[in-house]
Amino acid sequence: MQLRRLVRLALSVALCSLVMGEVVVVRAATPTLLLPDLAMVAPYDFRIVFPGDGRRLLRFTTISVNIGAGPFQAIGYDAVDGAAAMSDILSVKQQIKRSDGSWVDRATTAKMQWAGDGHNHWHIVGYQAFRLQTLASHTLRVAAKTGFCAFDSYLYGSSQPAFYTWEKTCRTLPDGSVFMGTSRRWGDIYKSSIAFQWIDITGLPSGSYKLKVIADPPYETGGLFRESNETNNRAWTNIYIGKTTVSILSRSARP
Repeated sequence: MQLRRLVRLALSVALCSLVMGEVVVVRAATPTLLLPDLAMVAPYDFRIVFPGDGRRLLRFTTISVNIGAGPFQAIGYDAVDGAAAMSDILSVKQQIKRSDGSWVDRATTAKMQWAGDGHNHWHIVGYQAFRLQTLASHTLRVAAKTGFCAFDSYLYGSSQPAFYTWEKTCRTLPDGSVFMGTSRRWGDIYKSSIAFQWIDITGLPSGSYKLKVIADPPYETGGLFRESNETNNRAWTNIYIGKTTVSILSRSARP
């Protein structure tokens, strides 16, 4: 009797499966944010120049890199009429890519302005900061350059071609907005020769100093832009500044 009941139960289950089919519950995965991670390479290519007006300038090269899971992307726009004019101070939103390929807009307190320093394109104001300090990290001088145009100008381990190219970034687009950013495992280089890439060291005595470079400087309070890691935004090089030459003493590790 017991065996017959078990056989009937097995036949019933099999019949139900044939009639109704297998029921599979599929839950869509929640997309995750692919956050950028802005970091700095230790500055290098130091040189002292004398522009002929009595000043003594320290020039140097810097590289900001994105080592995060996703791109860094920023859009500038005029909050009044949407169209960027050269006289405008633009509001900036960060666009964060998600794992499903969609994007999320994030409001920021960052600003963009037209560069009147011969660069003739849009800059994010205060996107980076350069400080000459004592070896004990007391700031003595700051860089003349305060605005930065982010685009893919330095390969930093990516196997993909540059996406944020010079042809489409840091200029007014047909819709009136300004587009810039840094792809994953790409960087943005500012060579020692470009405009305002210097710190005025007139009157500074010969000796050992630290040049500290910082991406997204207000990182201590969360920064202008959201990142996956706020602890690696700084890099430094300890240097000896002579009357006409600079020697490298030590430098921070590559990010």
